[in-house]
Amino acid sequence: MKPDKELRKQFKTDYYDNTDFASNARLLQSIWRTENGFEFEKYGNFLQLDFAKETGANFLTKGIFEIVKLEVENKHIDRKVIQEPRIWNNLLSSQPLAFNLFGELKINKELATIIFKKLYTERNLKKVTAIEFEYSPGRKNQKYTGDSSAFDVFIEYLSEQDKKGFFGIEVKYAEDLNDEPSTHKNTYETISSKSGIFEMSNMNRLKEKPIQQIWRDHLLTLSLFVTNNDYEIGDFIYLYPSENLNCKEGIENYKSTFKKSHENYFKPLTIEKLVETIKIYCSAKWIIDFEDRYLKFNKISNAGSE
Repeated sequence: MKPDKELRKQFKTDYYDNTDFASNARLLQSIWRTENGFEFEKYGNFLQLDFAKETGANFLTKGIFEIVKLEVENKHIDRKVIQEPRIWNNLLSSQPLAFNLFGELKINKELATIIFKKLYTERNLKKVTAIEFEYSPGRKNQKYTGDSSAFDVFIEYLSEQDKKGFFGIEVKYAEDLNDEPSTHKNTYETISSKSGIFEMSNMNRLKEKPIQQIWRDHLLTLSLFVTNNDYEIGDFIYLYPSENLNCKEGIENYKSTFKKSHENYFKPLTIEKLVETIKIYCSAKWIIDFEDRYLKFNKISNAGSE
């Protein structure tokens, strides 16, 4: 349900969103900003830019802020798409969310190892060796998908058998999956066919929204160990909020294109489940703050009753 109009006016978020979830998520970010005493710029879910760049107010810890500054400074080296100014001042953007959720895991790889070993026992994970943001093995490289696809987060690990594996992660928050599909490339069908995962009669469905982007990122995963031998194995994690119904629908549509009873290396995961798993092994303030900022939608009804 879309939040009350008067409440949206109060928190300066009364403008058009494609979905009720996006309206609620936008409002939740403005409530969080207000609770922290941060001034807004034009709209309630935007911090004042100079303040945001100087203080890192969009990020939950100093450590995460330092990671972001380094990534922005060096983004040209690997042609990473880190969008300014939104990385600094847009509270709703899923890119800062990715840093806020995985930044401390990059710093503490022992914790990251425990978390992903718990989530994916079938991978016999021994240790997480690296966590990268906005990672692509080669943008527009024909060795892979030949396009500009990249993972929001890339987690590399060694298995108990000392084999190299990875999790490529796409992070969603308020997105509705209604962006127009990118130009189709023949490499997509080549990787799809070689993987043996897809019912090839579904190619036309895969080329359309809302599932083309999911398919392309999944193909980037497959290109690293099916059509190339960079890794022994990899999985594509599609990370999303449980209440984002557009993401849920897109996932179910996409899964229906697979062959039955075939390993597909596609692992949808809710942000809630990841947070719950982290909280089992970590009581640090940052994960509590993350949950409060991004997932505590009951704060909206509480704000409306004040």
